[in-house]
Amino acid sequence: MGLKIEIYEIIIFMLVYGGLFIYILRSISSKNKTIAYIKSAFLIILYIFIGTIIWFTYKAEEYHINNHSGLEPISVTNEATLVVVGFSIYSIILLLFGIHLKRKRHSVNT
Repeated sequence: MGLKIEIYEIIIFMLVYGGLFIYILRSISSKNKTIAYIKSAFLIILYIFIGTIIWFTYKAEEYHINNHSGLEPISVTNEATLVVVGFSIYSIILLLFGIHLKRKRHSVNT
């Protein structure tokens, strides 16, 4: 019992989030500092927003099952933590990949 997520949902989420993250990261210009700060802040807010949604989705499912199933109380904290940690690692990988692409583009342009 618990929150069941299909593999295609994870893949679609990873593609959309990864594409948006890389696009914004690559478009951050070092010439205009104000826009660079705004885009960087947007990436941080996006990460926090999605991480919070993941956490509260799991906790809402836990609450619903515990209050309406009549079974023994469950805890999905371990699963939620695992998903948020995986999401964080994925974001770090995307960040490193985006920085690599930016350096590669910068070295080709000069």
